[in-house]
Amino acid sequence: LTGLLPCYGVGMGVAMMMQQATSLTGSSVVLDAQALENHIRRAKAEGRTVTIVNGNLYIDYNFFAQIPPYFDMKVC
Repeated sequence: LTGLLPCYGVGMGVAMMMQQATSLTGSSVVLDAQALENHIRRAKAEGRTVTIVNGNLYIDYNFFAQIPPYFDMKVC
C-alpha cells in the first residue's frame, strides 16, 4: 500500500493529528443541549454532513463543538 500512496505517510498522519489537537484546544465553545440540537437540526435541514465521533461534533467534516458526556444526543 505504501507504493500506491507515496504522498501519504507518517508525516501526514502526524500533521493531521496536530491539526485536530490544535482545533480541540482552541475550542472553548460551550453550548447547552438545546443549542446543540438546534445547530444539528439546522445543518441536517441544509443538507450538510453531521458527525459525532468520540464526543466531538463535526459539521461538514469541520470540528464544531465538544459534547459533554451527560448530553443525550439520540433525539436529534
